Amino acid sequence: MPRELAYIAVEGPHDIEFVARLLKPRGFARVRQLPTLDPYWADLVPKTYPPDDDLLKRVPIPLFFQSATHAVAIQSAIGVSNLVSLVQGTLDLKQNALPGALGIVLDADDGQSPQQRFSALVTELEAKGVFAAAQSPANMGGVTAGNPRWGVYVLPDNAAPGTLEDILLECADSAYPNLKQHAGTFVRDFDRGKLFGDDMDDFNTPAGPKKAQVACISSVLKPGKAIQVSIQDNRWLEGATLTLPRVAAVSNFLRQLLALP
Repeated sequence: MPRELAYIAVEGPHDIEFVARLLKPRGFARVRQLPTLDPYWADLVPKTYPPDDDLLKRVPIPLFFQSATHAVAIQSAIGVSNLVSLVQGTLDLKQNALPGALGIVLDADDGQSPQQRFSALVTELEAKGVFAAAQSPANMGGVTAGNPRWGVYVLPDNAAPGTLEDILLECADSAYPNLKQHAGTFVRDFDRGKLFGDDMDDFNTPAGPKKAQVACISSVLKPGKAIQVSIQDNRWLEGATLTLPRVAAVSNFLRQLLALP
Protein backbone atom coordinates (compact mmCIF):
# COMPACT_ATOMS: atom_id res chain seq x y z
CA MET A 1 0.00 0.00 0.00
CA PRO A 2 1.40 3.47 -0.86
CA ARG A 3 2.46 5.62 2.04
CA GLU A 4 0.60 8.79 3.04
CA LEU A 5 2.70 11.77 1.95
CA ALA A 6 3.30 15.11 3.66
CA TYR A 7 5.56 18.11 3.16
CA ILE A 8 6.34 20.44 6.07
CA ALA A 9 8.25 23.72 5.67
CA VAL A 10 9.90 25.23 8.74
CA GLU A 11 12.07 28.27 9.44
CA GLY A 12 15.35 26.61 10.38
CA PRO A 13 17.26 23.39 11.14
CA HIS A 14 16.34 23.47 14.84
CA ASP A 15 12.67 23.35 13.86
CA ILE A 16 13.28 20.31 11.66
CA GLU A 17 14.70 18.35 14.57
CA PHE A 18 11.95 19.55 16.90
CA VAL A 19 9.27 18.24 14.53
CA ALA A 20 11.25 15.05 13.93
CA ARG A 21 11.48 14.30 17.65
CA LEU A 22 7.71 14.65 17.98
CA LEU A 23 7.23 12.19 15.11
CA LYS A 24 9.71 9.66 16.50
CA PRO A 25 7.33 8.13 19.11
CA ARG A 26 4.89 7.49 16.26
CA GLY A 27 7.31 5.20 14.48
CA PHE A 28 9.05 7.64 12.14
CA ALA A 29 12.73 7.12 11.37
CA ARG A 30 15.17 9.33 9.49
CA VAL A 31 15.90 8.21 5.93
CA ARG A 32 19.66 7.96 5.45
CA GLN A 33 20.05 5.91 2.26
CA LEU A 34 18.64 7.11 -1.07
CA PRO A 35 17.42 3.64 -2.15
CA THR A 36 15.13 3.51 0.91
CA LEU A 37 13.54 6.90 0.19
CA ASP A 38 9.93 6.78 -0.97
CA PRO A 39 10.13 7.32 -4.76
CA TYR A 40 7.63 10.17 -4.57
CA TRP A 41 10.30 12.45 -3.08
CA ALA A 42 13.07 11.63 -5.57
CA ASP A 43 12.73 14.91 -7.47
CA LEU A 44 13.38 16.89 -4.27
CA VAL A 45 16.88 15.39 -4.10
CA PRO A 46 19.32 17.70 -5.98
CA LYS A 47 21.02 16.12 -8.96
CA THR A 48 23.83 18.67 -9.31
CA TYR A 49 26.32 20.44 -7.06
CA PRO A 50 26.86 23.23 -6.19
CA PRO A 51 23.38 24.78 -6.28
CA ASP A 52 23.30 27.73 -8.69
CA ASP A 53 27.10 27.30 -9.01
CA ASP A 54 27.44 28.84 -5.53
CA LEU A 55 29.98 26.89 -3.46
CA LEU A 56 28.81 28.57 -0.24
CA LYS A 57 25.09 27.95 -0.72
CA ARG A 58 23.38 25.27 1.33
CA VAL A 59 22.19 22.28 -0.66
CA PRO A 60 18.39 22.72 -0.85
CA ILE A 61 17.23 19.31 0.30
CA PRO A 62 14.65 18.34 2.91
CA LEU A 63 15.25 15.79 5.61
CA PHE A 64 13.02 12.77 5.09
CA PHE A 65 11.26 10.69 7.74
CA GLN A 66 9.29 7.52 7.12
CA SER A 67 7.12 5.05 8.97
CA ALA A 68 5.33 1.99 7.68
CA THR A 69 2.40 4.19 6.65
CA HIS A 70 3.80 7.70 6.01
CA ALA A 71 6.62 9.47 4.18
CA VAL A 72 7.30 13.04 5.33
CA ALA A 73 9.68 15.64 3.93
CA ILE A 74 10.65 18.46 6.32
CA GLN A 75 12.56 21.36 4.81
CA SER A 76 14.17 24.45 6.29
CA ALA A 77 13.62 27.79 4.59
CA ILE A 78 16.60 29.32 6.47
CA GLY A 79 14.43 32.23 7.58
CA VAL A 80 10.77 33.21 7.58
CA SER A 81 11.15 35.44 4.50
CA ASN A 82 11.89 32.37 2.35
CA LEU A 83 9.00 30.20 3.52
CA VAL A 84 6.53 31.09 0.79
CA SER A 85 9.02 30.75 -2.07
CA LEU A 86 10.18 27.40 -0.65
CA VAL A 87 6.65 26.02 -0.51
CA GLN A 88 5.82 27.46 -3.93
CA GLY A 89 8.90 25.88 -5.50
CA THR A 90 8.14 22.49 -3.99
CA LEU A 91 4.53 22.55 -5.16
CA ASP A 92 5.67 23.53 -8.65
CA LEU A 93 7.77 20.36 -8.74
CA LYS A 94 4.87 18.23 -7.49
CA GLN A 95 2.02 20.00 -9.28
CA ASN A 96 0.89 16.83 -11.06
CA ALA A 97 0.61 14.87 -7.82
CA LEU A 98 0.46 16.93 -4.64
CA PRO A 99 1.17 15.30 -1.28
CA GLY A 100 -1.79 14.60 0.95
CA ALA A 101 -0.76 17.19 3.53
CA LEU A 102 1.14 20.47 3.54
CA GLY A 103 2.24 22.20 6.73
CA ILE A 104 4.18 25.29 7.74
CA VAL A 105 5.77 25.87 11.14
CA LEU A 106 7.14 29.31 12.00
CA ASP A 107 7.96 31.53 14.98
CA ALA A 108 6.19 34.61 16.31
CA ASP A 109 9.14 36.93 16.86
CA ASP A 110 10.60 40.20 15.55
CA GLY A 111 7.86 42.18 17.26
CA GLN A 112 4.97 40.45 15.49
CA SER A 113 2.13 38.63 17.21
CA PRO A 114 1.23 35.09 16.17
CA GLN A 115 -1.92 36.39 14.47
CA GLN A 116 0.09 38.96 12.50
CA ARG A 117 2.57 36.30 11.40
CA PHE A 118 -0.22 33.92 10.42
CA SER A 119 -2.25 36.52 8.54
CA ALA A 120 0.75 37.83 6.63
CA LEU A 121 1.81 34.32 5.63
CA VAL A 122 -1.65 33.28 4.47
CA THR A 123 -2.10 36.52 2.52
CA GLU A 124 1.20 35.99 0.69
CA LEU A 125 0.42 32.34 -0.04
CA GLU A 126 -2.93 33.33 -1.53
CA ALA A 127 -1.46 36.26 -3.48
CA LYS A 128 1.14 34.00 -5.10
CA GLY A 129 -1.42 31.35 -5.94
CA VAL A 130 0.06 28.70 -3.69
CA PHE A 131 -3.45 27.95 -2.57
CA ALA A 132 -6.88 29.45 -3.11
CA ALA A 133 -8.68 31.35 -0.36
CA ALA A 134 -11.07 28.41 0.02
CA GLN A 135 -8.12 26.14 0.91
CA SER A 136 -6.66 28.51 3.47
CA PRO A 137 -6.59 27.31 7.07
CA ALA A 138 -8.92 29.54 9.04
CA ASN A 139 -6.95 29.42 12.28
CA MET A 140 -3.44 28.89 13.51
CA GLY A 141 -2.96 25.30 14.54
CA GLY A 142 -5.99 24.18 12.56
CA VAL A 143 -5.90 21.77 9.63
CA THR A 144 -8.17 22.01 6.61
CA ALA A 145 -10.09 18.92 5.57
CA GLY A 146 -9.33 19.32 1.85
CA ASN A 147 -7.01 17.48 -0.48
CA PRO A 148 -4.30 18.35 0.27
CA ARG A 149 -4.80 19.15 3.93
CA TRP A 150 -3.22 22.46 4.94
CA GLY A 151 -2.05 23.59 8.36
CA VAL A 152 0.01 26.45 9.80
CA TYR A 153 1.44 26.41 13.34
CA VAL A 154 2.97 29.54 14.89
CA LEU A 155 5.40 28.73 17.69
CA PRO A 156 5.44 28.73 20.62
CA ASP A 157 1.68 28.17 21.01
CA ASN A 158 -0.35 30.14 18.43
CA ALA A 159 -1.12 32.70 21.13
CA ALA A 160 1.97 34.25 22.74
CA PRO A 161 4.86 35.89 20.90
CA GLY A 162 8.06 33.90 21.00
CA THR A 163 10.07 31.17 19.33
CA LEU A 164 10.96 27.50 19.53
CA GLU A 165 13.42 28.39 22.29
CA ASP A 166 10.51 29.21 24.63
CA ILE A 167 9.38 25.60 24.29
CA LEU A 168 12.88 24.18 24.63
CA LEU A 169 13.47 26.12 27.85
CA GLU A 170 10.23 24.71 29.27
CA CYS A 171 11.49 21.26 28.33
CA ALA A 172 14.82 22.02 30.03
CA ASP A 173 12.94 22.78 33.27
CA SER A 174 12.01 19.11 33.30
CA ALA A 175 14.92 17.42 31.53
CA TYR A 176 17.91 19.57 32.55
CA PRO A 177 16.91 21.88 35.44
CA ASN A 178 20.43 22.32 36.81
CA LEU A 179 21.93 23.07 33.41
CA LYS A 180 19.13 25.52 32.69
CA GLN A 181 19.72 27.35 35.98
CA HIS A 182 23.44 27.76 35.41
CA ALA A 183 23.01 28.70 31.75
CA GLY A 184 20.48 31.34 32.79
CA THR A 185 22.88 32.77 35.35
CA PHE A 186 25.67 33.00 32.78
CA VAL A 187 23.48 34.67 30.15
CA ARG A 188 22.09 37.12 32.69
CA ASP A 189 25.32 38.04 34.47
CA PHE A 190 28.14 38.18 31.93
CA ASP A 191 29.75 41.61 31.55
CA ARG A 192 28.21 43.22 28.48
CA GLY A 193 30.63 46.13 28.85
CA LYS A 194 33.47 43.91 27.66
CA LEU A 195 31.82 43.48 24.25
CA PHE A 196 31.59 46.10 21.53
CA GLY A 197 30.89 46.72 17.87
CA ASP A 198 28.49 44.14 16.45
CA ASP A 199 29.24 41.54 19.17
CA MET A 200 25.80 41.95 20.73
CA ASP A 201 23.66 42.43 17.61
CA ASP A 202 22.06 38.99 17.69
CA PHE A 203 21.90 38.80 21.48
CA ASN A 204 19.97 42.09 21.65
CA THR A 205 17.09 40.78 19.55
CA PRO A 206 13.90 39.89 21.47
CA ALA A 207 14.71 36.17 21.39
CA GLY A 208 18.48 36.60 21.77
CA PRO A 209 18.91 35.80 25.48
CA LYS A 210 16.68 32.71 25.23
CA LYS A 211 18.54 31.46 22.19
CA ALA A 212 21.82 32.01 24.05
CA GLN A 213 20.55 30.06 27.06
CA VAL A 214 19.49 27.12 24.90
CA ALA A 215 22.88 27.25 23.16
CA CYS A 216 24.67 27.12 26.54
CA ILE A 217 22.73 24.02 27.59
CA SER A 218 23.34 22.40 24.23
CA SER A 219 27.07 23.17 24.32
CA VAL A 220 27.39 21.14 27.53
CA LEU A 221 25.34 18.23 26.19
CA LYS A 222 27.01 18.22 22.77
CA PRO A 223 30.27 20.22 22.96
CA GLY A 224 31.32 21.64 19.63
CA LYS A 225 28.14 20.50 17.86
CA ALA A 226 25.12 22.36 16.55
CA ILE A 227 21.99 22.80 18.67
CA GLN A 228 19.95 20.65 16.29
CA VAL A 229 22.24 17.71 17.09
CA SER A 230 21.39 18.09 20.76
CA ILE A 231 17.66 18.29 20.00
CA GLN A 232 18.02 15.10 17.97
CA ASP A 233 20.10 13.13 20.47
CA ASN A 234 19.42 14.44 23.98
CA ARG A 235 16.40 14.37 26.31
CA TRP A 236 14.78 17.69 25.38
CA LEU A 237 11.73 15.86 24.03
CA GLU A 238 11.41 12.61 25.91
CA GLY A 239 9.21 11.30 28.67
CA ALA A 240 7.53 13.97 30.77
CA THR A 241 8.43 16.82 28.41
CA LEU A 242 6.10 15.35 25.78
CA THR A 243 3.16 16.05 28.08
CA LEU A 244 3.93 19.76 28.48
CA PRO A 245 0.97 21.71 27.06
CA ARG A 246 2.93 23.55 24.38
CA VAL A 247 4.72 20.39 23.27
CA ALA A 248 1.53 18.33 23.28
CA ALA A 249 -0.23 21.01 21.21
CA VAL A 250 2.38 20.84 18.43
CA SER A 251 2.26 17.05 18.55
CA ASN A 252 -1.52 17.15 18.19
CA PHE A 253 -1.21 19.52 15.21
CA LEU A 254 1.14 17.07 13.50
CA ARG A 255 -1.23 14.20 14.27
CA GLN A 256 -4.09 16.04 12.58
CA LEU A 257 -1.97 17.22 9.65
CA LEU A 258 -0.69 13.71 8.92
CA ALA A 259 -4.04 12.06 9.75
CA LEU A 260 -2.35 9.82 12.30
CA PRO A 261 -4.47 7.71 14.66
